[in-house]
Amino acid sequence: MTIESLLPFIKEIDRLKKIERQALIHNGGRRENSAEHSWHLAMTVLVLEKTSPQKIDIAKAVKMALLHDIVEIDAGDTMVYGDLSNKKASEAAALERIMGLLPNTVAEEFKSLWNEFEEGVSPEAKFVSAIDRFMPIFSNYLNEGYSWKNHKVTVDKVVAKCQPPISEGLPELWKVTERMLEESVAAGHLAR
Repeated sequence: MTIESLLPFIKEIDRLKKIERQALIHNGGRRENSAEHSWHLAMTVLVLEKTSPQKIDIAKAVKMALLHDIVEIDAGDTMVYGDLSNKKASEAAALERIMGLLPNTVAEEFKSLWNEFEEGVSPEAKFVSAIDRFMPIFSNYLNEGYSWKNHKVTVDKVVAKCQPPISEGLPELWKVTERMLEESVAAGHLAR
């Protein structure tokens, strides 16, 4: 493996910066992009490591956080409350194409980590998934329900989609999330 053999992948992942998400950056100035989200998630994983109820391999968890949305380069961002019917197929095709830019040993490691995150069974996958589901809630909490209002999301939808992974991966974080949801409903930023 040479540095030159890795450059096409490094060039390609820059495209993640152009994929806009539904959530605003926390100061509300604009929508965040998927690269910013992945970095923010990875940093939050590092910060919250000691709060994990299970022992986790932090290097593995950070890699998962950085890789989890890489498929959005081709598949785009899919809001968790939206239509997810084509998500698996489009993301699988994206994963194969993007990882095809890497030498096999690196590609296999990255695909394995991405799939492990998607399966959500390992302690690391559960931990990262919990934080990944929390981050848009936190953004909406700070931005007066910006994307919740734009997509007519109700508190029941948020709880149905986010409570299971957050509770399973980081139970203490769900307690914080519940408070934020209650406050958001009371303030009129999230519909019942």
